[in-house]
Amino acid sequence: MADDAQGEIENSKELAKVVLNRDWAALPTELLCLVLPQLFLRDVKRFHNVCRSWRDTPTPSVQSPVLMCIGNDNTRCKFFHPLYKDSYTMYIPELFGAVPRFSKDGWLLMSRGKHSIFFFNPFTKALINLPDLPNMYDFGGITFTSPPTSSDCMVFGINVYFDERFSISTICRGEESWRVLHGENNSPFFLSHCNPVFHHGEFYCLGQDGNLGVFNPNEDYLRVLDKPHRQLVDPDLTHERNFLVECNGKLLSVSMSSMGELISVSKLDSVEMTWHKVDSLGDQMLFVSNTSSLSAKRVVQGMENKIYLPKIYEKCGVFYSLASRLFQTFGNDFSRKDWYRTGELLSCCWIEPKADTSYSKEELNWFEDA
Repeated sequence: MADDAQGEIENSKELAKVVLNRDWAALPTELLCLVLPQLFLRDVKRFHNVCRSWRDTPTPSVQSPVLMCIGNDNTRCKFFHPLYKDSYTMYIPELFGAVPRFSKDGWLLMSRGKHSIFFFNPFTKALINLPDLPNMYDFGGITFTSPPTSSDCMVFGINVYFDERFSISTICRGEESWRVLHGENNSPFFLSHCNPVFHHGEFYCLGQDGNLGVFNPNEDYLRVLDKPHRQLVDPDLTHERNFLVECNGKLLSVSMSSMGELISVSKLDSVEMTWHKVDSLGDQMLFVSNTSSLSAKRVVQGMENKIYLPKIYEKCGVFYSLASRLFQTFGNDFSRKDWYRTGELLSCCWIEPKADTSYSKEELNWFEDA
């Protein structure tokens, strides 16, 4: 018995030596590619700094969006990953006094004061100033078509007054001033508190009744479509939280009652112009907020078929699962039919981390041809 025990001890020591002497640089690329998508911002850089072979592991072209929240001092930003309890804090003095308005392709569209508006990439610290607005910032929704370094980038802002009149402001890369349009709606239209979506060459704005206002950049007016319309999630509520998002080339609307007790996802049938209920997102994920709503294919198994919200519970991000029909988190046992007891993050937006990119001086000049 003593000899057997001594033999097991010796075998354990030999195994420990093998583990300690393992050449981590020789790990298969396939294994490294499984690990990398689960890392978060600075951990990706640490991963690439381990050794040459790890540095050569390609960064995933698609990473999970993260929720960026600007602190009270307007310079310390926290990034929350849906999978993790901890947040990552980044000091960004360039954002002092600024408010996030929209994000796309890793770029933030920010406003500062009454007239200033600019693009900022928090991952590269690249900044692109736009011409000042001719009037004070009062948009009910704002978006842009493509990265601001692209020659076809266009910014679109809209506001609707008393459901009858609209004001639209646009500016394209290279232009020195904003173009402002005013007009009357062809049909009553109450703008939802969510940003428009650029879809198939036009800007789609979601109304509180599920109807759509559409603006074509080649036209001078807003078209309020006769269809679609939808039933309220809760007929007893006069106000709901509505979001419009493009997913797999289709427009989806997400509607929630005041405490999340009722939630509905609908897909636009562009032929019949009707909303059809969606029971499953398949391998897609939705990320919604008043400033930015976007979709992405699942990055890690288990993240799919969920709607991620700008809410936290005990430092964990809250999501709604279309499979369980419950609000849950990945970091604790929170599970409810509503979002009671959760906290909402303000001055925040969902943003897609992008691999480090360098930009030329010309690309960062709005007035230069990209």
